Amino acid sequence: MKIKTLIACFILACAASSCIQDEALNSEAAIDACTGDDVQQATIDSENFTIQLYVSKAAELANVNINFQLPAGATIAPTTPQSGDNAASALYNFKNENPRKFKVTSEDKAFESTYKITLWQTEMPDTYHFEKLSSENPFHVFYEQDNNEGTDGKYVIRRMEWASGNPGYNLTAMAKNPNEYPTVQVSGGYTSSSGGKCVKLETKSTGSFGAMVGMHLAAGNLFIGSFDKNNALNDVMGSTHFGFPFFYYPEKLEGWYKYKAGTQFSVGGEIVSDRQDHCDIYGVLYETDDNVSFLDGSNALTSPNIVMLARKAAGTYWPEVDSWAPFTLNFELLQGKTIDPGKLLEGKYKLAIVFSSSVDGAKFEGAVGSTLYIDEVKLTSSEQQ
Repeated sequence: MKIKTLIACFILACAASSCIQDEALNSEAAIDACTGDDVQQATIDSENFTIQLYVSKAAELANVNINFQLPAGATIAPTTPQSGDNAASALYNFKNENPRKFKVTSEDKAFESTYKITLWQTEMPDTYHFEKLSSENPFHVFYEQDNNEGTDGKYVIRRMEWASGNPGYNLTAMAKNPNEYPTVQVSGGYTSSSGGKCVKLETKSTGSFGAMVGMHLAAGNLFIGSFDKNNALNDVMGSTHFGFPFFYYPEKLEGWYKYKAGTQFSVGGEIVSDRQDHCDIYGVLYETDDNVSFLDGSNALTSPNIVMLARKAAGTYWPEVDSWAPFTLNFELLQGKTIDPGKLLEGKYKLAIVFSSSVDGAKFEGAVGSTLYIDEVKLTSSEQQ
């Protein structure tokens, strides 16, 4: 009995020790991400403790919504509070002080980190060269910037980061390096004589992982918006959030492309011999409201909030071309739709530009190997209708 009692006590002691270790307070003091109603992009430099935060040009600087994602139990507060700061509502005043410093304290109170956050009011660039990458690993992330920081006024910048389905494809573990993803930067662009680059979009197989979840292929795509990788497996179409605040009247979308369709079209992993793959290029302007803050893959072309569309007519497609060819699309006002000038100035409209190597790729229908190259794209707009 004594031996059994000793063994029982030993087991209980180990369990208690394990519980104490499991309940140890977190010692991390960092900012993992920044999101918010007006936040378009956040670039976090964890080594130098700086954050470049890009918000809509229409954002009210005295009342900016910033949701900080922190390690478990960590807390954050501005080092110099400003009138209007309300941590409970995640609202901070950048009108009188920019940049601002924020201190993060770990759950165990043993560690602190101070971040300098610079807020940039942002609007969309109107030319896209695909020469710049904000990240090369594990996959390519494109960004465009039309002006130097601050040249349009204090902390106003025309900068935008492109989104793609690469984060979702990363879950398949099919790509062994950045160049094996559906959306990549390559040399040989339209301006290749001067060393220019372009974007290559290729429809890829998702392998055994894709087959297991009923997503047998992934189209190469590039779009203005963001991709919610945390929701990619549950709702792929809903994971693509299209659009960026736009303050002008769009008129025309033009650029250069090359395209070659894959040889075997498939649906649900089965070859469909009588179908041909096609690429897709389009632009869409839509109005946001209390119920619609963005369009996604399920309604990007069907939502009643759409006001203008620039796309090939239904049933017509871009021809296959081996050398660079121009494309031009005019934005057309949909029947019964108008643009409210007041809402336009307030940033209530969003614009998205979308490129895909398979027109029905969002439904996982297409041909593996279909490849679309895009370069030197320009969006023409005006301040008056």
